[in-house]
Amino acid sequence: MAKPIRFDHTYTISIAWGDMDAFGHVNNVVYVKYFETARANFFSDLSIWNTDLKTLKAGPVLTHLDLDYRKQVSFPADLDITLGITSFSSRSFDVSTSMWSKDGQCVLSGYAQIVWFDFENGRPASITDSMKEIFKSMVDRYNGN
Repeated sequence: MAKPIRFDHTYTISIAWGDMDAFGHVNNVVYVKYFETARANFFSDLSIWNTDLKTLKAGPVLTHLDLDYRKQVSFPADLDITLGITSFSSRSFDVSTSMWSKDGQCVLSGYAQIVWFDFENGRPASITDSMKEIFKSMVDRYNGN
């Protein structure tokens, strides 16, 4: 596993009692929900996604998810979920994440591959020029350019 990066965009989630499994730690599938919630907030914060379903013509569709579980987490706890764009092409992009306990330990790292999708035509669409600008600045920062 590569050394985790603490990305610039941070969202804090409080662990709920019901997030734990029979072994007394957060169930692995719950981290997917945390990542999904943070991604939706991230897209809204970047103004790249209109979440009004009545007018939504294009938007993000998850095509691949890759997560490395690093440490167990139990209730009660808060996690800082950090996100950044780490690569992109004309129609897709990777949203990388790292999740951190309040004592500074990385508990999860990974990424989601997202395709920008035209819902009216039912096929992938090109990401906008403004999205490319936002993505390029993040990719350059995280890759040391």
